[in-house]
Amino acid sequence: MSKHSEASQVDQVAELRLRISLTGLQADVVVIDCPNRQGGPLTLSALNAADTVVYAATATSDGIDGVDGARRTVAQFRRHRQQLGAPDSLTEAGIVVGGVKETIMSRAAVASLEELRATGLFLEPLIPDRAIVQEVRISGEWYGQYRKGSRVLEAYTAIAKKVLR
Repeated sequence: MSKHSEASQVDQVAELRLRISLTGLQADVVVIDCPNRQGGPLTLSALNAADTVVYAATATSDGIDGVDGARRTVAQFRRHRQQLGAPDSLTEAGIVVGGVKETIMSRAAVASLEELRATGLFLEPLIPDRAIVQEVRISGEWYGQYRKGSRVLEAYTAIAKKVLR
């Protein structure tokens, strides 16, 4: 879909196109990373294609707001599925908090982590902040192949073991 598809309401099957395109795919895991645009066709398409939702957050008030908005979107999606009498097999697997400074955290970061923990969906370990992650994006390389990126890779691997069924 083009970026203009988000605003277009003409295509009546846009929300199902991704799910249909994945039919018959032989893969252990498909990750769909999408923005939280409440009610947008791209987000609805991702929710229709998904069976599990993992929320991504930062230890900030913006991170909390993003998770709150995403959870509202999922709840609304589920309500609509129920109203249609359609199956609802979408599972909330948890919240992953990334880019966490391992030095002394600010009070705001600590408070944000506590608020995210209170949801009951908090997944650990925290994903540490490492400069290598941003640096390799410029070159299009993967941080996991570097020693300095190993802590990030280990954290995501531990999260994946908890989330994947």
